[in-house]
Amino acid sequence: SAVVVAGGAWSRLFLGNAGVSLPQLKVLNSVLRTSAVQDGPETAIWSNGFSLRKRLDGGYTIANGTENIVDIVPDTLRLGLKFLPSYLQEWRSLQLRLTGSGRWREEAAQDRRWTPQQTTPFENARVLDPAPSQKAIKQGWEAAQRAFPVLQGADVVQSWGGMIDVTPDAVPVISQVDDLPGLFVSTGYSGHGFGIGPAAGRLTADLVTGDAPVVDPHEFRLSRFWKK
Repeated sequence: SAVVVAGGAWSRLFLGNAGVSLPQLKVLNSVLRTSAVQDGPETAIWSNGFSLRKRLDGGYTIANGTENIVDIVPDTLRLGLKFLPSYLQEWRSLQLRLTGSGRWREEAAQDRRWTPQQTTPFENARVLDPAPSQKAIKQGWEAAQRAFPVLQGADVVQSWGGMIDVTPDAVPVISQVDDLPGLFVSTGYSGHGFGIGPAAGRLTADLVTGDAPVVDPHEFRLSRFWKK
């Protein structure tokens, strides 16, 4: 009797087909992992220019802690006014990009409405696997090595990119959809999903089952973007 949409960066597109407006944009972050390092830092760190976390295999997951790429796509224009305050606050850590990734062309060509008989955008793009920014990878790796020279003997063995699902206030939506009883949304974690995931999952479950919510869900309601 209930459905939860927890589609990450694809939630806006999915919900739009049901006539539900979710203000959400994608932000690209790029990450690398290293080979094993002896006597490296044990504590997870987020510092100016890099962030790192030790892996179980002895290597490190490292990223540029301050640079995120925002591809300019049709939704950037549609939602520009709602995201403008956030952009003005975070402009130092956001790099706008219009060309080079093909994201504008790709998203402009996506169907925004479809029927069950039609091929959906998710069948045309089974995996959201963007190419990482080599500039961000290089900068983060160099900054981490400057801070911890012990990393200089390690190799970069993998790099990847991921789309962060961002809301205008960087607060997730954990909410029932008022106009569609039984439809719930849990998305828009804005880069904090791993940290708050257990509690967010509990709150989502409480809303679906009708149990007393573990925390007040008011600040996470979807309607906050449209109703004051």
